[in-house]
Amino acid sequence: MGCSRARRHRRLFPVLLGVTLLGGGCQFTGVSEAGRERCRRLAADAGHPLAAALSYVRCLPSSDATLTAEKAAEKAANAKARRTALEACRRRQATITTLIGSLRQAEQELAAARNSPFRPTVAPPQPLDAGKESRYRPEDQRLDRDRYEAALGAWEQQVASQRAQWRQRRAERIEAAQVRLDRDAQALRQLQPDLFNGPASIEFDPTALRQVNAGCDRAG
Repeated sequence: MGCSRARRHRRLFPVLLGVTLLGGGCQFTGVSEAGRERCRRLAADAGHPLAAALSYVRCLPSSDATLTAEKAAEKAANAKARRTALEACRRRQATITTLIGSLRQAEQELAAARNSPFRPTVAPPQPLDAGKESRYRPEDQRLDRDRYEAALGAWEQQVASQRAQWRQRRAERIEAAQVRLDRDAQALRQLQPDLFNGPASIEFDPTALRQVNAGCDRAG
């Protein structure tokens, strides 16, 4: 009978101690309510009443310092996240700005290549002076005409060669500028899909362009 009562008391002791401690029987002065609430949450996870009580008691002395450290760590993490986001935004904007400049330059080069005129570098032979030729003998006139026609034929061949070279260079310039323009436009659409007026346009949307030019500092 006495042994049974003793075992029952031993079983009840942890429960009574836990209830007493958690209920305020063991108080620590100078601990904020937020610190106590933190300790209560930790104690609730312990499960067993005695373990919960011990967890609560052990938590109280350092609870406010721990909360302060956690808030400082959270603040530092948020500041770091903002800095990281700001740096990423600035890198992205720098890339977009560079691509916009490259695209506009490619546009100018494409227009210049398409509108470039052909200018032969050699002048045609001087035509025969009919007044002078009339004073020459017929055989001398024929000789002058033969020389002029030969010079004119040589000039025409040279001009034709230069024109062919000009056409080739012009086509190469147009192709290079078009490739660059398409590449820059595609990269810009990937970075800023709403930057252009339409899917096939390379004209910038004014609102999207203003947002790009506004900068990233406001996000920091």
